Amino acid sequence: MDRSILEGDPHAVLEAMAIAGYSIGANKGYIYVRAEYPIAVKRLEIAIKQARDYGILGKNIFGKNFDFDIEIRLGAGAFVCGEETALLESIEGKRGQPRVKPPYPATSRLMGKTYVN
Repeated sequence: MDRSILEGDPHAVLEAMAIAGYSIGANKGYIYVRAEYPIAVKRLEIAIKQARDYGILGKNIFGKNFDFDIEIRLGAGAFVCGEETALLESIEGKRGQPRVKPPYPATSRLMGKTYVN
């Protein structure tokens, strides 16, 4: 994610994630931020708290029986985490290294979730 967006308008990122979550039926989103960007992290933390306080994140958003929340995951900023499976590993709290494929991320997703059609 572009650092300048996270520092300049974190609410736009949160709103877009909530809309995307609604459209695909997700109830949780993660923002992976390099720990070397403390301003971005702090502004995201503030924006997430504000969104929760206003009912834009959390339970029963806008009375629509839609729950969605966002969690920040800090990364070491290793170059390898640009690879999708390494990023998933890092978000899961493991060492950011690529997974053996198959299974591919499109079928074996974050936290061991699998695709259901």
